[in-house]
Amino acid sequence: MSHENSQHIVVVGTKPDIIKQAPIYHELRNRGHDVVLCHTGQHYDHNLSQSMLDEFGVREDINLEVRGGVNDLVSGITAKLALYLRGFAERGGFPITYVHGDTTTAMAGALATFGERQALVHVEAGLRTLSPKPEVLRGWLDQGADLDWASFREQSIDRNSWSKGSREPSPEQFNTRIADAGSDLHAAPVELNREFLIDEGFAPAAIDVVGNSVVDALAQAVAGSDKNQVLARFPQMGDGSFLRFCVHRRENTTNRDRFNLLMDAMESLLEQGHHVLFIRLLGTEAAIDNFGRRQWLEDLEARYGDALISTPVWDSYLDVVAAMSMCAVIVTDSGSIVEEANVLEVPCVTLRFGSDRSETFLAGSNFLAPPIDKALMTSVIHNVFEHRAELSWDRVYPEGASAMLVDAVERRLDEGSLLISEEWRYGLKAQLR
Repeated sequence: MSHENSQHIVVVGTKPDIIKQAPIYHELRNRGHDVVLCHTGQHYDHNLSQSMLDEFGVREDINLEVRGGVNDLVSGITAKLALYLRGFAERGGFPITYVHGDTTTAMAGALATFGERQALVHVEAGLRTLSPKPEVLRGWLDQGADLDWASFREQSIDRNSWSKGSREPSPEQFNTRIADAGSDLHAAPVELNREFLIDEGFAPAAIDVVGNSVVDALAQAVAGSDKNQVLARFPQMGDGSFLRFCVHRRENTTNRDRFNLLMDAMESLLEQGHHVLFIRLLGTEAAIDNFGRRQWLEDLEARYGDALISTPVWDSYLDVVAAMSMCAVIVTDSGSIVEEANVLEVPCVTLRFGSDRSETFLAGSNFLAPPIDKALMTSVIHNVFEHRAELSWDRVYPEGASAMLVDAVERRLDEGSLLISEEWRYGLKAQLR
C-alpha cells in the first residue's frame, strides 16, 4: 500500500460524524490525498445533515441512502458500503476507510471493511464508559438534596471512584466495540482511551493518541459564530444564567420512568428559579409524545415565559456553539456536547449513569447526575451552577487533532501498510523470505 494508489473514504452518517469528520476530510485534501466523502444516509433531515455539510464546506460524493431501524441500517450500510469499496479494489486501488465514534454507521462501516479485508481507521477509538462504583453512587443517593459539594467534587475527579463495565450508552457501547474490533488504526482521543484498548488486548502499535477533531471543528465554528444572532432571537440569554438542557439518548428517551424523571427534574430547576434552554432533538420529541408530555410542556412554556426557551434542534452549528458558550452550565446526556463543553470552558452535567468521555470527569469539567433520583439530579446541577465561578480545568483535547491523525496514517503508509498482520504485530515483516 502506498500514498499514490490509496483512496481515502471518509464515511459520515450522523450530525456528529459530519462535524468531526469534516476537519479530517479537509486535512487529507489539503495534503493532496485522493479523498471521497461517503454519506450513509443515517441522518437525513436538513438540520442534521445538509446544513452541517454546508457549514463545514464539504460535499458528499456518494450517498448510500440507507433508511430504517437499527437492523435495516446495519445490513444496508454494510452491504452497500462493501460493494462501493470493492469497486475501488477491483480498479487496483487501496481504499482506506475512516469511520467515526460509536454510531451505527461506524459499526456497519467496520463490518464492511473487515469483510473486504481493507484498511479501517477508527476515528475516536476506545470510547468506554466509566460509572461510579456502587458504594460511591449509594453515598450520593443517600445525600440526595443535601449533597455535600466538596466531597462530591473530590470523588468525581478521583479515578478510584469509577469502574468499567457499563453497556450504556446503548447501542453506542456495542457499536464502538465492534468498530474497534475491525480497525487497523485506532485513533484514540486521549490516553485513557489507549489504556482501555490495551487492557482489552489491542496491539499498542495500532493505537495512536491524536486528540479529538471536535477541537478543529469548534475552532472553525467559534471563528464564524456571532452571539448577536442568538441574542436577536433570545435576548434573555445575554445575562449568562441559562442551563442548556438536552436529552436524546435511547436509554433515556425510550424508558418512561427515566424520561419522566428527567422532565420532572427540569421542572424542579425552573421552580428553583433557574433559567433553562431546552433543546428538543428527534428522540426528545418522540418521547414527549409517546409519554404524554406535550401538554405538560406547553403549560410549562406558558408558566415560565422567558425563563424557559423550548426549541427544536437548530440548523446552524455556529449558533449552537455561540449559545453554548453563553450558558452557565450545560446539562446533557450527549457525549459530543461534553467534549465541546470542556473546550468551550463551560461546566457540564451528564444525565446518565456514567460517561464514555470519562476523562472530563477526571478533569473536573463534567459531573454526573444519574437519572435515578430527582433530588440528587437537581442538587448536582444546582451545585455546579452555584460553584461554576470556582471551577477550572485544563483542556482535555489538544489542538491540531486532524493533523495528528493524518500524520499517523501517512507514517503507516510510509512503513508499507495500514493492514494489521501477525508479522507486523511481531515486527517480523522485514525478515520474511
